[in-house]
Amino acid sequence: MKRLFVLLPILLVLCGCSIQKMAFNATADMLAPPAASLPTDGNNPMIALTGENDPELVAAFFPTALKLYEILHLQNPGHENLAIMTGQLYIMYANAFVQGPAEQLPFDEFTRQNTEYARAQNFFMRGRTFVLKALDARYPRFSETVFSSDREARAALLASCKKSDTDALFWAASGLFGAFSLSPMDTEYHALVEGSLAMIERAAELDPAFNNGGIWEILMTFYAAAPDSLGGGRDKALAAYEKALYHSGGTSPSTHVGYVRAFCIPAQDGEGFDEHIEKALAIDPDTQPENRLVIIITQRQARWLKANKGEFILE
Repeated sequence: MKRLFVLLPILLVLCGCSIQKMAFNATADMLAPPAASLPTDGNNPMIALTGENDPELVAAFFPTALKLYEILHLQNPGHENLAIMTGQLYIMYANAFVQGPAEQLPFDEFTRQNTEYARAQNFFMRGRTFVLKALDARYPRFSETVFSSDREARAALLASCKKSDTDALFWAASGLFGAFSLSPMDTEYHALVEGSLAMIERAAELDPAFNNGGIWEILMTFYAAAPDSLGGGRDKALAAYEKALYHSGGTSPSTHVGYVRAFCIPAQDGEGFDEHIEKALAIDPDTQPENRLVIIITQRQARWLKANKGEFILE
């Protein structure tokens, strides 16, 4: 009996820790479910964000959401999907609400633009780090292997990845490519490009239709901008564009805006510029409630490009 009284406080503490962990896991499961488990109909809770028609509302909410997810991750670092979601949100925020607005600043606000680009790079790389934590938990020494010079080991590791890893591979690579696009001459990023490209190409093999063809949009942009020595090439970019168009059914304005940036502007193709901008603007956001936010944001970019065509196409 005396031993029971001695053990009872310890058992209560252990039970309390277990209950607390269960509560953390339940909260994490609710806020960061596996991508494959999300319903594709109107019951997907993420539509509260992705279906919003007021980007300013989401932009104001995002910093709070980011720190909330980061706090939860610190409390439950072993929850892989929470790490992926935290990283994904940082990368989305960097792209939509930091880099995007910075690109549209007046040309005489060069210093402010560079400051915002640096912030975007910071968030891109922070998001990438969170996602890689999940991949390192799933596959021991994942980061070390993927970014090493041992291509055979990298290929073997990525070959072992499953379709359920697609979202992690996509977001980890997207974070690096986002930062790289803002500083393409930075050799620090060059060392990470090969592994990141291998990750997103593997993601494209595992689930070509992922993110409504978003994988191919990222690849189109990268292939068009990168030299052959880093894995780029115009033919690859055109093939990626066709696949993005196929998997989105032509209903993604970012495919058309991406085409303008990747092909029309470099080639000084004014007619192609107009054609694809109009295709992007013709898409009705309300026909895709689950993608309404990104469509509205992308169409704002399209309108800005249209209004500033003379800065990009010399006629």
